[in-house]
Amino acid sequence: MKKKKKNVLKLAGVALWPFLLLGLGIALCQSKSGFSVAKIRPSYEFSLKVGSSPTPEEQKALQEIFLQEFQYIGNGAQCYVFASKDQEYVLKFFKIKHLTPKYWLNYFPLPWMEKYRFEKIDRRENKRTETFSSFKIAFEEFREHTGLVFVHLAKTKNQLRKVCVVDKLQNRYWVPLDEVPFILQKKAVVLYTYLRQLLDQGKETEALAAMRSVLELVRIRCSLGLADKDGGVGANYGFIDGEPVHIDVGRIIRDESLKTPIHSLREVFRVSKKMEGWLQKEYPGLIPRFQEEVHDILDSYELMGTF
Repeated sequence: MKKKKKNVLKLAGVALWPFLLLGLGIALCQSKSGFSVAKIRPSYEFSLKVGSSPTPEEQKALQEIFLQEFQYIGNGAQCYVFASKDQEYVLKFFKIKHLTPKYWLNYFPLPWMEKYRFEKIDRRENKRTETFSSFKIAFEEFREHTGLVFVHLAKTKNQLRKVCVVDKLQNRYWVPLDEVPFILQKKAVVLYTYLRQLLDQGKETEALAAMRSVLELVRIRCSLGLADKDGGVGANYGFIDGEPVHIDVGRIIRDESLKTPIHSLREVFRVSKKMEGWLQKEYPGLIPRFQEEVHDILDSYELMGTF
């Protein structure tokens, strides 16, 4: 009888094992990469003023945008990203954990930890300062080429409503926008997706014009003395209503050297080689025509006296 009971328990354990694994997987997913309001609410006072205060008309427009739900679409190194129900906007919340120094390290005054703990705290503080500064610079100096609508890096009171966001597991959260730093941006089609849409329709001329417009956008950024420390291309650029935009501006910094033609040319050439690498994999037959477009842009630098 006891042996039979043990066998039943073993069978029950085997049957329940997949469900236990599933539950553990969901728990790990939520704890490590899942969204929660606690993960975007700062424990510090954030107070970086960005641009001028919204006009009454702009304030009303913002409130109307936040009336709709925002659905989770992904996350990167810096932010959780949600798309509005009408697919017109994206709402980006910062991963506060990655930007908050571990001050508890100060409570371990061990000689061998001295250098490590100070470097660790300084790194987080510098990363937060640089990240917030990048969005401030992009909004104030490059806004019309980024799709940025609103950048909230200073805590406010009774200015913004709560917004409903839905995570990847379809859980709903009400986020008090006054209390968290966030970015509101027009939703763009990322560069290579946009190009595929054109090329799959046989619109090679339009695709080449789009690629050239991205290189012209790079030149505009350089003329403003702005560099992108990220260095990526595919996820950093996109299109809104057919116009090129610099989507990921979280690592924009000032670099006056880019205003000089030779440094601007190098940046344009670097981005062109990234796009050419994509063409080599996806549409190699288009490379000669793309190179002609690039050479035409580079020739314009020669006319400016670069060489």
